[in-house]
Amino acid sequence: MKKKLLVCALGTLLIGGMLFANGKPEQQEKITPPEQVVTTIPLSSYATEAWYKAMNDAFTAQTGIKVEVQVTPGTNDEQVAKVNLDLLAGSKVDVIPTLGPRDLNTRLDAGFFAPLKKATTASGVDVRSIWGKYIMYDPNGEFYSIPTKQEIYCLYYNKTMFDKAGIPYPKAPWTWDDFEKTAQMLTNAQQNEYGALMRLETPHIIIKALQEQVPLYKADGTSNFDDPAFTKSLQWFKELGSSKKYQMDVKQLLAEKASWNYWATVDNMAMFIQGNWFTRLLNSPSDYPRDWKYGVVAIPTTGKPESANNFVSMAYASINKNAAHPKEALEYILWLGQNQWRFEKGIPALENMSEEDLANVFKSTADASNGSITVDDLNKALIDNALNVINVDIVGPAAAEYNQIIKEEAERYCIDQQTLQVTVQRIKQRMDEVLKNV
Repeated sequence: MKKKLLVCALGTLLIGGMLFANGKPEQQEKITPPEQVVTTIPLSSYATEAWYKAMNDAFTAQTGIKVEVQVTPGTNDEQVAKVNLDLLAGSKVDVIPTLGPRDLNTRLDAGFFAPLKKATTASGVDVRSIWGKYIMYDPNGEFYSIPTKQEIYCLYYNKTMFDKAGIPYPKAPWTWDDFEKTAQMLTNAQQNEYGALMRLETPHIIIKALQEQVPLYKADGTSNFDDPAFTKSLQWFKELGSSKKYQMDVKQLLAEKASWNYWATVDNMAMFIQGNWFTRLLNSPSDYPRDWKYGVVAIPTTGKPESANNFVSMAYASINKNAAHPKEALEYILWLGQNQWRFEKGIPALENMSEEDLANVFKSTADASNGSITVDDLNKALIDNALNVINVDIVGPAAAEYNQIIKEEAERYCIDQQTLQVTVQRIKQRMDEVLKNV
């Protein structure tokens, strides 16, 4: 005990000697608290847009947490693949935004995300009352993502092209036959004007089969792409451009490099189907200048009760299980879930929104359209349209591979490298082979 007391006394004398060596106490250095930071890696198409920067600036102003955005070059699909590889390699980026349940399920299956139930409870946030049915729970009641928005599909149309042709604007409810007749009247291939644009993407390629909810998997777990509904939908997609010529042939679209934003950059295609997020492009004249007004209407159906369906895709924010700043990441994703839609001018994934709130959501979009559309137009096209809402993404085993295989084989069919029958067979065979290894 005496030895311990002696050591303490010597320590005190040494410290006192250092403090008063010059007859004055030394000034202690000011300790600056470390800067609060959260890192995120959004889709390439988001990272450079003005609304995205404004959103992160608002979060920083409100919380004091700086948002560092990591930009991944390439298309959105390439970005998703690169981010997944980085996560597999142990990336410490904090927040991972994901668009669509297909990519979300892939990341959940890979175990990339941190569980949120315990953390949100500790933070005092009542997740169920804020996001309710939009939260994706696993069988154990755990969840790994906060929904940031929902994207509901509609049909956009070029009012200037309709006015020039003297054709009434489309009105819902309407059928795919109505759509074709309208597209035919608006098509003038000699003047490079087309009635429609259906992109070489899975939802467009098999849109009729998806709308009728034909399953992509059989009960035994194999591919169901040999169902006649997929054959008919694929054939219809090709014929729009090849024989009917209501839209550019796929060969031309590939030559034009018609990416996800193509319709907003041209003035010669009258109708286009996409999620409501597309209004953000159309309402951004500095990024997408145009001299024509646009309209919105609910998408067509086959006219049968089983096809009275519209499509929706959700967006989510999750915390990387290896996040360097998990506390800041939690604050960021909870904030995004309640505020991202305000900046993106989208539809929030929030529970129990009042009609007034919903009207305000649409009002910001209508106001930004420079007179193209009204709140009533948006409400009728997206909400009050007598259509059920179903998921637009392929969800299930090897969903990303399924999506890519359909796109690759459909392209070969559309540019006449293989027949329709061979295309359907190859999609099923390739997918069944993938499913064996899942």
